[in-house]
Amino acid sequence: MVKHYAEYEAVERYPILRGYLDHFRKVSKDNDIPGLLSFFAVQGQLMAPYVRIPMDDIHLDPRVHVFWIQSSRTGKSVSWGFIAKVLRDVGLLPEIYTEGTDAGLIGGWERVETDEGVELTPTEGLLSGHKMLNFDEGSILLKPGKFSQNTVLYLQTACNAIGSEENILKKHTKDGPIELESMVSLWITTYPPQGVKEYVLNKGIFQRVLLFWRDWTVDMRQRISEERVVLPWAKQDKTSVDYSDIVDHFTELEEEVIERTCSLSSTIRSEWDEMERMDREDIVQSVMGNVEKPGLLSKDDTFDGAMLSAVDDYYTILRNMDPKLMQVVSSFMPAIENYTIVLAVHLAMLERVWVVNGNHVQMAEEILYDLFQNLILWLEDEVQVGAKAGERRAREAAWKESIARCETFDFDDRRGFGWARKSQLLEFYGRSRNVGRNTRFAHFDKANYMFDSTREGAAIYCRLKEDYQT
Repeated sequence: MVKHYAEYEAVERYPILRGYLDHFRKVSKDNDIPGLLSFFAVQGQLMAPYVRIPMDDIHLDPRVHVFWIQSSRTGKSVSWGFIAKVLRDVGLLPEIYTEGTDAGLIGGWERVETDEGVELTPTEGLLSGHKMLNFDEGSILLKPGKFSQNTVLYLQTACNAIGSEENILKKHTKDGPIELESMVSLWITTYPPQGVKEYVLNKGIFQRVLLFWRDWTVDMRQRISEERVVLPWAKQDKTSVDYSDIVDHFTELEEEVIERTCSLSSTIRSEWDEMERMDREDIVQSVMGNVEKPGLLSKDDTFDGAMLSAVDDYYTILRNMDPKLMQVVSSFMPAIENYTIVLAVHLAMLERVWVVNGNHVQMAEEILYDLFQNLILWLEDEVQVGAKAGERRAREAAWKESIARCETFDFDDRRGFGWARKSQLLEFYGRSRNVGRNTRFAHFDKANYMFDSTREGAAIYCRLKEDYQT
């Protein structure tokens, strides 16, 4: 299920988030959910050295790892160009991985012959340090012949919480052991290779990332093509926020978090600037906070209730899915729950407040609910090809009955007559099928083959295609 980006409360509420998406959409068209996730990935990477979220005796870090599966030539690769530009402009390092060895990822030893013998110098791999790493063709992760099982385990380890023992990558070599901390965020994109569903269900890496899959229809490709071909020498659309304001948001947030951390820990800023990385980690973990002593961030009385409601919503989706897949897909739940907390923290920081509340959780859930539901619909469709034909006919009949009840509008152009507001159509459909808002959008997304759609101002209108008007 995919909604227009402006329909999310967080986008409506925070001008910087909307402005970022305006710029992202000029580069990668009609990829709103990946655009949203990329904002949190950038902010998460920037906050990675500073923010820890206490979870009893363990903690979370703010990184957001993304795995984006979508047809070729639909804006995946070009989106990295924009993301990399933002990363560089806020002082972060973007890297691209195409192919290589384990040593290329975690480092190794360089042997130098000297008069005294062989001198070993450690070399840094792509998973070490503080950077965002792009796998531009993530299908290499799904081909065991090209990518060793050990390497996938290294990626899983890199996704574990920064500052924990589980985040340390270790490799034994003939020249000596290698150990490194990874503060890397993963941005992985790929076309849908054959058998991808089985890999998604069985590989542990997918329980650590936010997985977004989307099918691009020919109609979608044509619409984007029509937008692209008239771009030469065209007047550029004005964005809601200047690009420099987006960069300022990230850099000012980093400075504010550092200053707050130093204040809470009674650390002189000049001393902080000269500290080794692990000394800073000790301070960061000391200001995580708890019930007795608020730290860098805390929660209010509405947080717990909103989180419990979100979990109930997620499990409602899970219980309604194919029983054969339910137990396997349930392994995604801890990541969805963790990312709900992480995104709520990001929204609080976006608002420049240090108390995370129930509204932040609800806005995070709105995004992740759609993402989780989209994943489940895809996995179930893969399993049930050719099945449930009777249910499909029943839904088609419900859509026809619902649009027949809608008020219709005519346009004085080539679009013609007989259009209904999408919002009203979804309302009537939801009542007839007794389903909630998110399920209505999911059902519409699966039934979009029945409809033509158009936009007039902020409103979206739908009309049954000719083949379904009888």
